[in-house]
Amino acid sequence: MKIIGVRRTAVIAAVRDCRYNSIIMAANHQIGLTGGIACGKSTLAEGLRARGWHVIDTDEIAHRVLARGGETWKIVIDAFGPSILQPDQSIDRKVLGRLVFADPLLRVKLNEITHPAIRSVWQREREERARTHPTHSLAVMIPLLFECELEQMFSAVWCAGASRSTQLNRLKARGLSETEAAQRVASQMPVAEKMARSTVAFWGEGTPATLLLQLDQVTARLS
Repeated sequence: MKIIGVRRTAVIAAVRDCRYNSIIMAANHQIGLTGGIACGKSTLAEGLRARGWHVIDTDEIAHRVLARGGETWKIVIDAFGPSILQPDQSIDRKVLGRLVFADPLLRVKLNEITHPAIRSVWQREREERARTHPTHSLAVMIPLLFECELEQMFSAVWCAGASRSTQLNRLKARGLSETEAAQRVASQMPVAEKMARSTVAFWGEGTPATLLLQLDQVTARLS
């Protein structure tokens, strides 16, 4: 793995050595984009779009899958009850989030319901994009890529990482309590492990501009 922008010794020590040419892929790059929560995945995704890549965002797909009146919406309500509904009958994602991140068993239940539906959509979109734009680069942003063992589905995996304190501070800035932020960080595989298993790792500790400079270093070397 190539680590871009990392300065922290603890993280560097956790990452396997790998030749930089491992990131050179076929002309139609298809990468999985992942990373820790609040580490800069969305910044990288927007950066790739600005550089001409097509990005499939599985968080956006999750919103579609849980849209009011849909099949998955009905299953989730049956599983979690009407208390998760807003007055307009849409799912209150904040309420649902508080429930599942406080209880690992409920989180597993939600994932078992939603992940197959989300995966079906992004796989179909990826196949359609490959058919209509066979030479264009594509990334699929999947926060739980490693947790769901999806790395073999991509020619490479790019990962955004940051320190735990930065993750917590960013989550609290989004309105979460200290406890809620810690629950979300703890629900994922450790950042250092994700980075170690990735083809390329970005360090999202600084500003978005700094992260995008790292992205430029990587995309400039793709052939």
